[in-house]
Amino acid sequence: MSITWHRLLWRLGWSGRGAHATAATYPGLVVCEECDAVYTRQSLAAGVEARCSRCGATLGRGHRIDAEGQLALAVASLICVVMGNAADIVTLDLRGVRSSATLFEAIAATWAEGQQAVALLAGATAIGFPLAVILLRLWVLGPLTMGRRAPSFVAAMRALRWVTRWSMVEVFMLGTLIAIVRSAGLASVVPGVGIFSYAALTVLLTANQAAGLHGLWQRADEL
Repeated sequence: MSITWHRLLWRLGWSGRGAHATAATYPGLVVCEECDAVYTRQSLAAGVEARCSRCGATLGRGHRIDAEGQLALAVASLICVVMGNAADIVTLDLRGVRSSATLFEAIAATWAEGQQAVALLAGATAIGFPLAVILLRLWVLGPLTMGRRAPSFVAAMRALRWVTRWSMVEVFMLGTLIAIVRSAGLASVVPGVGIFSYAALTVLLTANQAAGLHGLWQRADEL
C-alpha cells in the first residue's frame, strides 16, 4: 500500500489493514488543517491562541467558557430554536389586512410557489443545520460535564465540525432584516417573537462556536 494511501486512511481516522482495520483516534494530538503538522494537545489559557509553527494556521484558542458554560449555551440555543419556529417571524399590515407567518409557514409557502430549491436551502441553513449543531453539542457536552465521554464521541465531534460549517443563522437573519426593511415602504411591518428568538440564537451559537472544539477534545482526553 502506498504512502499516499496510508496518509489518506490516517486523515480519515482509520489504521490497520484489510478486514481488521479499526478506527484510530488520538485525542492527545492535534493536526494542522493546512499543512498536516502534528502537535501534542495542550490546555490553553483564556485568550491564548495556538498557531502552527510551520504555516501559521490556527490550531486552537483558549476560551473563558468551559464545558459547563457551553452546555448552558446549548440548552438556551435549543429553547430559542423552539421559540423561533413556534412564534411568528413577522406580521404585515397592508391597508387593514394583517398577515403573519412562522418560519416553517414561510418555507412552506416558498415551496408552494414553486421555489423548492430556495425552500430546501432556507430550511436546511435556518432550521436543519443549526438544530443538528445544538443536538450534537448537547450529546457531547452532557456526559462531559458529568465526568465521562459520550457514546460515539469521536463520530459526534467529527459530525459537529462538519455541520457547524453549514449552520448559517446569521445569513438568515441578514436576509430577513433586508426583507423587513424593503417591506416597510409597502406595509406596516411588526417583527415577531420568532425573529427576536433567532437574533438571540445567533449570539448564542456564535459564543459556542468561538469556544471551539479544542477544549472538548482536551477534556475527553483527560477522562
